Amino acid sequence: MKIGIIGLGTLGEYYARDFNRFKTRIIVSKNSSLKSTINKNKLLKKKYKLDIHAAKNYNDFFSKKIDTVLICSPNNSHLHHLQKSIIKKKDIIIEKPIISLKKSLSKKYFTDKLNKILSHNKKIYYNLINEYYAKKYLELFINHKFKNKKFNFIYHTNGTHKKEDIMNDLLPHLFSILDNLLDYSKISNIRKIITLNKNTIQFYADDCFCNIEFIQNSKKKLMFGLDDLIVEREIHEENGGIKTFLICKKIDKKIKTNNPLTENIRKIILSAKKYNKILEYKKITNNFKKCCDIFYA
Repeated sequence: MKIGIIGLGTLGEYYARDFNRFKTRIIVSKNSSLKSTINKNKLLKKKYKLDIHAAKNYNDFFSKKIDTVLICSPNNSHLHHLQKSIIKKKDIIIEKPIISLKKSLSKKYFTDKLNKILSHNKKIYYNLINEYYAKKYLELFINHKFKNKKFNFIYHTNGTHKKEDIMNDLLPHLFSILDNLLDYSKISNIRKIITLNKNTIQFYADDCFCNIEFIQNSKKKLMFGLDDLIVEREIHEENGGIKTFLICKKIDKKIKTNNPLTENIRKIILSAKKYNKILEYKKITNNFKKCCDIFYA
């Protein structure tokens, strides 16, 4: 795998760092300007000893010998960069949301765009990293039988999105956890309260009542769980390092977790030779459809 990164901000840096850990080459990068690309590449060379070419433009970017494009650009650029990568017949790794939704454009408009994207005959990996937290949650409660009557999801971030753009940014994470904890067939009775920095969303997933709270421009917090078994992500400094846990205070249980981005990159590398296109494209479609259902309700 030889990777070119579009959007080398903080998240792009983490990707570059972790791919480098797994001995996967980052060949070229492109930010919004050549100056910012050069500056970020210098930083990565200093921090991680990475030698990455700074692309002057898209022609320069795609002229390099890469087989995979990693898209970490701002949400509203994802569709543009997907289309460029598809034309160049590259494998793709893309951050959420796969397509940024807009109230001024219809659900059908974006569904048609997704269908065209999924006609791509190469690999597309959709980065729903919080699937990892769902897996760890199930490990923590491996012997518990849930009633599946209520699901809570609270996600506070230091992002800067406003109003409906908050759910556009965070809904993919919600369904990456909910769909791995609960087997359901439909969403109904959707209610939303949208303010400048907060979205409160309630709906039923079959008979399970789901209560969602998204806040941006806030101190980071992630809490979720079924019934009354809510876990919170907690980060602790131990022995000069950082350790992360999912902690259920109600029953005083916890489970250690790794960095979900690192785990997702590990999964991508290990599955590269046995990529299941049908399964991966189905996951993308399912997540996108449910995000649309909430966004356009």
